[in-house]
Amino acid sequence: MIQESFSNRLASLWRRYRFVAVFIAIFAACQLTAVSSRIYIADWLVAAPAGWTLAALFPTDEVSVVANRITSTRARLNILPGCEGTELFFLLIAGVLATPARWRGKLSGLGIGLSLAFALNQIRVAVLYWVVRDHAAQFELVHGYLAPTALVIGLGVFFHIWSAGVLRPGGQ
Repeated sequence: MIQESFSNRLASLWRRYRFVAVFIAIFAACQLTAVSSRIYIADWLVAAPAGWTLAALFPTDEVSVVANRITSTRARLNILPGCEGTELFFLLIAGVLATPARWRGKLSGLGIGLSLAFALNQIRVAVLYWVVRDHAAQFELVHGYLAPTALVIGLGVFFHIWSAGVLRPGGQ
């Protein structure tokens, strides 16, 4: 009887904290994989696409990209490990996969959410370039505080809307 009570309590705790436990496990696995990997994604996932965007936004700057460096006649921006925005993707992946929804809903959340995370990260890089280019004294404020906060809020709003849709009765 005591063992049954303990078992019921454990099951109740798991139901209550499942999302948090699964979220932490997936986020930690993503971070560990990224840190231990020798693959540097900033070059092809961040710098190269941002270079195209910046060349279109600032055509007279002669923007070029070499590996993780975005350079122009007016500014230089190095996208260093830890500053490439992978945590944004990992937060989304962990949140969506930890949500107790059907796989169809999770796949739609990942598809839309990862696209949004990519777009937000590209906007962040464009804003950082513009700040370095025209307002260099404000770089640390924007890079360290404003941009990361804005990204998490933007992705958080998406996650809230998505999860409300897939967790309601009859949701995906």
